[in-house]
Order: sequence, then structure tokens, then C-alpha cells
Amino acid sequence: MNRLERISAILVKLQSRPVVTAKEIAEQFHVSLRTIYRDIRSLEESGIPISGEAGMGYSLVDGFKLPPLMFTTEEAISFLMAEKLISHHTDDDTYDAFRGGMDKIRAVLKAVEKDFMHSLDEFIYIPNVYNMPPPVPGNVIQPLIKSLIHKKRVKITYRAGYSEEITSRTIEPQGIFFMASYWYILAWCKLRNNYRTFHLGRILHIATTENDFEVKHPPLEELVQTIYCNENNTEVTLRVHKDAVKMIGVGKYMNGLTNEQPDGDYFIQQYEVYSLEKFARWYLSFADQAEIIEPQELKTIVGKLIASILLNDT
Repeated sequence: MNRLERISAILVKLQSRPVVTAKEIAEQFHVSLRTIYRDIRSLEESGIPISGEAGMGYSLVDGFKLPPLMFTTEEAISFLMAEKLISHHTDDDTYDAFRGGMDKIRAVLKAVEKDFMHSLDEFIYIPNVYNMPPPVPGNVIQPLIKSLIHKKRVKITYRAGYSEEITSRTIEPQGIFFMASYWYILAWCKLRNNYRTFHLGRILHIATTENDFEVKHPPLEELVQTIYCNENNTEVTLRVHKDAVKMIGVGKYMNGLTNEQPDGDYFIQQYEVYSLEKFARWYLSFADQAEIIEPQELKTIVGKLIASILLNDT
């Protein structure tokens, strides 16, 4: 990237955020702080009204508007790919909002690039291969995002996965994440008086409130470490045949995989497990192609489960 390209990219970054530090910019473009200071000064000399100073952060002066920026063909293609993926992996409200943004992006493309994007659209096909959850009444992602931004509680009607019990919950959302083809929300649950993870596909109804969060929450990263990486977890090591690894797919991540290394026709897998019995039941689905290296306790649990199965078959 030459200096002109870097300065243009810095301007885009200033347009997209309230405040940007020189350190952030330097790390992104792999240059020194002194280089960034010179680039900022060049933008100021060209008439761009930038407020702030070195060490504090920079921002564009309120009210300053720039004409629409042109996107490169490569950037436009990446947006088109994202649009295809999002159409399968989010709810209707979020997809409609993204599609509206895509229309604005297409509007600022040159005529030749618009024709190119239109023709390319026919050659990108992403099938729905991820066993997406069944549709539920209403759209839930947008209300949850607004709750996260404004720190307002929401009320949900939720159907539990195992018992199918339906309960009403008041929650304080802390973070949304997508894993193994499903969306989840980590939230403080007033009913349970603790943090809980909710499967978005099991939220039957959601309503926003004007009530502020009642609990002071730690930063999300710290919260995740506390909940999902606690000291009570047990380390499990397996030796799994490569065919079984393909079969279990994303299930290994859902069951706590932390490391995986090839070993000939096998893989050595390491897991952080909070429930050995639950893990043992999952392990039985591919146990004929795997070996438990440690701990011994897991072997004992698996042995008891197999004995119980044999007893029930007699």
C-alpha cells in the first residue's frame, strides 16, 4: 500500500468511528506512529477538519460531510459475498437492513461496476447446508442489539431445549454469538439470578422495555472467561480417527475443543469439559473410532454407560 492509498484509508476510518487513535491506525497499516502523525497532518493541510491530537485520538469535526466514497471492485465483491451468507445466517429484519445498505453501496458504484456486480450475482450460490433452526414468530436479533447498545432490559418467552418448558424471562443481554449454525445470546437472567445462554431459535416472543439494566456487568471478554473457562473444567485428551473427525464436524467445538493436531490417520484432540457424563454420552457416538487418552474418570463413565446399554438389551 502506497502513501496515497494509506491516507485515503485513514480518512475512511475517521468517517466510520467517533474517535480513532494513532496507535490503532499504525497497527492496522504496519507503520510507525510518526508516519501516522505525518499522514494526519497531510489530511489537515488538504482541508479536512480533524479534531484531537497525538496520544488522545482523532475525529472529524461534527457536521463535516464528505461526498460518497467510491468502492473498489474487490470491496464490492466482498460485500456481495457477505450478502449471500447473511441471507442464510440471520433473521429477516437484520437481512433487510443489510440489503438496504447493499443497495446504497450499489448506488455509488460506477455503471460498469454495477453491470459487473449484477452479472456476478448469478454465479455465487451458497446453499443452506448448515441445518438452520426452524423459523420462529417475530425477529429477535435487532431488539437484542438495541438492548445491548442502550442497556435496556428485554422480556422474552423462551422454550427450553430438553424439557420443552416455556417460561417468561426478563434478561439483560451481554453479547450475541453465532456457533455451529445457531445464534445465541449471553444474558443476565432475572428469573435465575445468574448468567444464562439462550438459543435464539427458542425465543418465541421478545419485547423491549424502557427499564435500564439493574446489574453492573463485567466486560464481555472477562464474563466469557468466567462462565465458559472456569477452574472446575476437566481436561480431556482423545485420539480420534480422521473419518470420525469428519463425522462429528462442528460438534467438537460445541463440546469444548481447544486443540487438535494430526497424528497419522488420527488426530489428537484436547477438550475443556465441564460435565464428563455429558461428554461421555457424546463420545459414544464415535467411540468405535476413538481412544480416550485421559482422564481415567472419563473411561470409567463410558464403561458404565456401555454396561447399562448392554443390560437394557438383555
